[in-house]
Amino acid sequence: MKNTSVFIKIWIAVLILTTVALQTFGQEKPSFVGVRSGVSLPFGEYHKKSLDGGSFTLTGFNVSAEGAWFFHPKFGVGASFGLNMHPVDVQLLGYEKVQSDPFLEDLYIRSNPYLIITGMGGLYVQLPIKNKLSFTGKALCGLLYGETPYQLYKPEYFMTGPDFYEITPSKDWKFSWQAGFGLRYDITPCYALVFDTEMVYDQLTFGFTTGSGNTRYDVKTISFFNTTLGVRFNLWD
Repeated sequence: MKNTSVFIKIWIAVLILTTVALQTFGQEKPSFVGVRSGVSLPFGEYHKKSLDGGSFTLTGFNVSAEGAWFFHPKFGVGASFGLNMHPVDVQLLGYEKVQSDPFLEDLYIRSNPYLIITGMGGLYVQLPIKNKLSFTGKALCGLLYGETPYQLYKPEYFMTGPDFYEITPSKDWKFSWQAGFGLRYDITPCYALVFDTEMVYDQLTFGFTTGSGNTRYDVKTISFFNTTLGVRFNLWD
């Protein structure tokens, strides 16, 4: 019984010391890996409902994974990989095309979403606010990849015209940037909940083959906010 009592006391002491150590390490260098998901909100020309430079995009979704190693209690370096999809407002797009073409009576459009992929790295910041709550920020640069949607058009003309035609996807990528900030709340020494907002803003050039066989290049602004909720798993050096 005496040995059992001593063992229990030692076990409790080890548990307490381990918990304190984990909390201390988590506060000193809040390195992490995590996943997030939420809504992706296009704005500006990318969201504009106009044939003159607009992309007719709607609110979509984002899913991403990221990780960072903190070399200082407040500063670290890391990387983020995200996927964004933005549906197309085909009803309004069809209406605008009918209004702009006197030979069109009606137009049915089926469209896939715009696909945007980011893979970036850079500086991460975490500043304690109160107790387990912290402010987080990041400034990243890296790959911005965009792909326009496949679209199927079925027009109705006053006179004669094709029964349908397609617009196939075009792709482009470039070196770009991403900035974001948010809040982190440490539930336990092992994991935390995060609420993040981040922005992407840049231009991509997409090439399309016309009916005459020539290539037309469209410069499109890619601009959106991501508002996400996720979980971070804390790492310790």
